[in-house]
Amino acid sequence: MVWALLIIPIVVALVLGYAISRSMLGQEAARRNLLSGTLLLLVLFPLIFALNFLPQPWRDYAWLGLSIVFSAIAWTYIVSWPRRKRQAGSLLWNLGRPVTYRSLLIAGVLFLISAILQTTMFIDLARKGFSGSYESPEYYLSQAFLYWSTAISCFWAGLSKLELREKGIYFKFGLIKWQQIASYKWEGAKGNTLTVWLKQRFPFFPTRSWQIPLVHKSTIERILAQHLSGETGKAKNFS
Repeated sequence: MVWALLIIPIVVALVLGYAISRSMLGQEAARRNLLSGTLLLLVLFPLIFALNFLPQPWRDYAWLGLSIVFSAIAWTYIVSWPRRKRQAGSLLWNLGRPVTYRSLLIAGVLFLISAILQTTMFIDLARKGFSGSYESPEYYLSQAFLYWSTAISCFWAGLSKLELREKGIYFKFGLIKWQQIASYKWEGAKGNTLTVWLKQRFPFFPTRSWQIPLVHKSTIERILAQHLSGETGKAKNFS
């Protein structure tokens, strides 16, 4: 039940995210996002599934540790957001809230439902004194906290704005520094989907894509040309 409450929202958000990305960004960008999301899910699913077969009390300890680590990371991002925004430098251009972030809002709704179910389960078991339960009270409490933290972080990120700042492309989950961009390209039927390829070792989400309003495209192209040089600038038409 616990792993299902965690995996199902991820799978649903992945499918809906592909549908949204395909309609907004184009098929190429949507396929890359789906592939990266699927690879990440294939890594996470065996780990989450294996945790449920650990003997007690190690299973409770493992879930408690996972919940604490993930929740700590999520809340660290949220709390440190003002400082990270200042560190990104002065604002060059505000692109507003990307439509593709709707998938994060959908994931937030799904995790909110899971959080409510998990909290209800915890309260119901607490009333019964956790009699007949195979897990400890700390385990159920940590699960409820994990889902609430995930839901809040998804809503928080889904309502964020995309900004071009002095040091790179900024959004609430982080900053893509100019020197981290290996190449970029305009895609989509209207040629207004900006895709950047990142310099990174891991195969998870090596690209980022955003739909840029056509009225802003020339301005964004000028800003990119000013901050990207050398091989990055030459690779912008790479397909």
